[in-house]
Amino acid sequence: MEAAELEQAPATTEMPARASATPAARSAAAPAEADPVLLVAAGVLALGTVILDLARLPLLLVAAGFLVMAYGAGVCVERAAGPLVSDEEDRAGTSVVVALAIRLAIGVACVALVSMAAAFLGVLWLAAAVAGLFIANGVLELIRTVRTLRVERVSGVSWAGGLAVGSLWLVAWLWGTIPPVFYDELVYHLVIPQRTLATGEALTERWNLFTLMPHASDLLLGWGMALSGELGARAVHVTVWMICTLAALGLVDAIAHPASRDMAGLMVPFALAACPTLWFVATLTFAEASLAMALVAAMAVLGVSRSAVKPWLALGILLGLAATVKLTGLYWAAAGLVAAALAGWPLRAVATAAGVVLVSILPWWARAFAHTGNPVYPMASWLWSGETWGAENQARVIGDVAKSVLDMDILAVLRLPVDLLRHPEYFGAASDLGMLALVAVGLTLAWPVVGRFAGAEPRLVRLGDAVAAFMVVAGIGWSVTSTTTRFFAPGLVLGLVALVGAASVLPRGARIAVLVLVLITGVSGTWRFLDHHATVFSSGAVALGREAADRYLARQLDPYDAARFVRAEVPAHAKLLFIGETRTYYFFRDALAPSAYDRHPLQQWVEESDSAGTLAERLAREGITHVVLNIREFERLHESYDLLTFDGMDAPVKDRRLKELPRALRPLFSRNGVYVFAVPASRQVT
Repeated sequence: MEAAELEQAPATTEMPARASATPAARSAAAPAEADPVLLVAAGVLALGTVILDLARLPLLLVAAGFLVMAYGAGVCVERAAGPLVSDEEDRAGTSVVVALAIRLAIGVACVALVSMAAAFLGVLWLAAAVAGLFIANGVLELIRTVRTLRVERVSGVSWAGGLAVGSLWLVAWLWGTIPPVFYDELVYHLVIPQRTLATGEALTERWNLFTLMPHASDLLLGWGMALSGELGARAVHVTVWMICTLAALGLVDAIAHPASRDMAGLMVPFALAACPTLWFVATLTFAEASLAMALVAAMAVLGVSRSAVKPWLALGILLGLAATVKLTGLYWAAAGLVAAALAGWPLRAVATAAGVVLVSILPWWARAFAHTGNPVYPMASWLWSGETWGAENQARVIGDVAKSVLDMDILAVLRLPVDLLRHPEYFGAASDLGMLALVAVGLTLAWPVVGRFAGAEPRLVRLGDAVAAFMVVAGIGWSVTSTTTRFFAPGLVLGLVALVGAASVLPRGARIAVLVLVLITGVSGTWRFLDHHATVFSSGAVALGREAADRYLARQLDPYDAARFVRAEVPAHAKLLFIGETRTYYFFRDALAPSAYDRHPLQQWVEESDSAGTLAERLAREGITHVVLNIREFERLHESYDLLTFDGMDAPVKDRRLKELPRALRPLFSRNGVYVFAVPASRQVT
């Protein structure tokens, strides 16, 4: 729609309560188009899995089931509230990829909301029932679509784009569905859905801050875990990343010049591959994958929404997911709302979308407030004081993440972009962002000026303003909390997408030069990721299906043999106390395992006991049946995080009491410096 037509469009901002025709009716009325790039990419993923590791084929079914559920949920929302992309003209100009990506992302957000509500209320059976309805609806829609499917002739560029996207997916799939050994996963990312499935309600532990912060992305992992354990959870995570790449392709379709969309689509997977940080986001269960998916899909909604009627519900649901996947998601959601305002959305539509975001995040705030007295726990502890968090805990967190710009001098702030490239080790795990991503973010900030100077059409100028404002707001939020590179992953994806979209308006020769640059950096970024992954996780053999999972885990994890013993010999109803060790996932038992940042309750029990024997009695009274002690991890946490460090004149006495505790317990297992003890009943303690 041209600018003059926009000015004459009705001023209403209301979304129609119901579409003039349902998705099913529209699909019946006109043949459904299949994007050849996606068909080729899906074929590459399936064929690569069959050739390289046939044992992972069932995980593809888990991923496919999650996609069908998300698709069905997206269709349900569209039927109930109207089209996710408003106005017939918008839908007519929307590519198959962007429409599919938006519907899938909306569906994932709905599944997250259902998971949250069911976990908080302790009715997981209800979530399963709703999921069944979503899947049934998705299957019916797919059947209708397949019956009218029309596949266009696959051009050479489409083949190349499909091979590129499929290769991106295949590498992420192979390295993302290996047995997890990453510390954060085994401490909370996988433990949260594991215990939620075991107990039927949300995991809430006052000695583990991660369970009290928003973690919708971890609840999403439960859908895969319920079907295929930790590998199923990882399969769902990689699937979420695939949806993010679809949204990136769709956003390029929305902003690229029509004559160069095919080449732009070819560049997107290589541009994303150029950033090793994004590879780790795709293959480890970081919340940033869900965050990036939600935000890129939200920007795609802005990109395809050209009429006066704005799809505020779609935007609100997506930004609501962003706000609930992690605590800092709130400033990303705020950035999305600012972007909508600068994209020309009426204030009423932006405010309504903000209301949807608020409804999404309120249950998480209410839950945190009920347990800690702080709705944004553990942030703003100076405003909401409580017994569970204090200055000492906050100092541990600050000392464990990259510095905020508020803690840097002016020279360090100015040097930050260079340091991000030269010294990635200072900016957290998986912080090798690559030169292309950094340049892309800078060009995105310059997009408003460049677009006006180049005489771009008004719609693209407004979209450039929106994306630049998004980057500024999100960048401020990121820089004043922590400059950990991974935390800015959504901005990196958007920057790379904007770079590819901007390249589409260049002359053909310049586009080819950019394509060559993107290809080179993409291959380089993939190689750096594989090399780093192999160095840290020794993952090459297991990723290609050449090493058994048990052997890999026993080789990589000191406590794995102890965990196997506990699973085989310790009763299922046992409650374990972990000392030193915090990676509880593979033990599959109810556990008291405080994070490195929280105060260990054992410290208070030591202080209130007068001997190792009475301390063992206290453990029994607290319901502890077994103790797991990891000597090396205890020494590391004791030195780095002051775990179980005592103060005062009697500190040596308390320390000796703690060290004598194993003598009052019954040893069951010992290997690799990890011990398992049974806690005798109170009358048996001597």
